Amino acid sequence: MEGQRFSRLGLSIIACLGFAVLVLNIFFWWRYVHAAGLWGDLEDGSCKLLSEKYTAGWKWGWSFPITGPSWTDVPCNVKLEASLDGEPGFEGKATLHFTYWQGVVWDYLKDSCSRMLPKLDGSFDCAFDLQGTVFVGHTGSLPHLPRLLLMKASGLSLLTLSPVLLMCVNMGRAARASEISMEVQADEPYTVLTEDPDGI
Repeated sequence: MEGQRFSRLGLSIIACLGFAVLVLNIFFWWRYVHAAGLWGDLEDGSCKLLSEKYTAGWKWGWSFPITGPSWTDVPCNVKLEASLDGEPGFEGKATLHFTYWQGVVWDYLKDSCSRMLPKLDGSFDCAFDLQGTVFVGHTGSLPHLPRLLLMKASGLSLLTLSPVLLMCVNMGRAARASEISMEVQADEPYTVLTEDPDGI
């Protein structure tokens, strides 16, 4: 009875861990799909701030493994207008993303809206979609975030889902082997011992 209780507890823990791994993989892949969709909607154009007022967003640090570049994504909520080949494209509240390139030692003081917004004088190159997401600089000058997120999602799936799949295969083989063993034992002939009336 106690063994069954511990067995159920172990299965519950494994199930919870498996669910957490699955949710984490779904999040990583969703993040990649979202970024890839955004990148596909970006248009290279020209932007201009309409107000000096802003609110700072949450910064994110990114880095390609080993030899890739590192940078901080600095989002600032501003009001601006964006144009594409001289034609109006977007006007209103937008999240303006700065790319602050980092070195070996990361600088967490200069990568801020208060320091980077004043550097924008007049019109500047930008990449934008029609939903209010704007990047400083054209797409060719921006770090390819979807590629990095694809690497992260693939790596996570390889490190987490592959062992789970291997464990499931081994459990299936063990269950099949146990089933075959029980069938063999059931088919084995057995001898019924009876008492000899003559005592021989």
